[in-house]
Amino acid sequence: MTMAYVAVAVSVVGMGISAYGQYEKGQSDKAAMEYNAEMDERAAHDLLEKGAHDAARLKEQTRKLISAQTAAGGASGFDTSVGTPLDLSVEAAGFGELDALTTINNAQRQGVGMKAQATLDRYQGKMSSQAGTLNAAGTVFQGAGNAYYGYKKGVLAGSTTG
Repeated sequence: MTMAYVAVAVSVVGMGISAYGQYEKGQSDKAAMEYNAEMDERAAHDLLEKGAHDAARLKEQTRKLISAQTAAGGASGFDTSVGTPLDLSVEAAGFGELDALTTINNAQRQGVGMKAQATLDRYQGKMSSQAGTLNAAGTVFQGAGNAYYGYKKGVLAGSTTG
């Protein structure tokens, strides 16, 4: 009968270790996904800042282009406030603004994608944590059932031999 108790004790210890491991894996997965989410949010923030910086740089380049066009036209004797020289400046300003807005729009779309990924990462972490807890609970119940079965089997075997 002593062997039955040893078998039950070993089964219970194994069940406890397995359950703890499943629980900890869920917690570890959750922590990793939270870290990923934080990195995604930082990347989204960086993308938005870079987009704004790039747009400002494009606007500055456009201003310099228009100034150079105006200076070249004036040096050539053209009146840059009317006609084709003015049209070219207006067109350059429009294209420059469009480029800047496109840059900002692209950064915003990428940023939204990164924020969505962060939300998904957090959800996956939450689900991993819950799965780890449920798996651990299942292991405990299964182990308890197995231990009880082993105990009863050992007790019955001991009563028939003695």
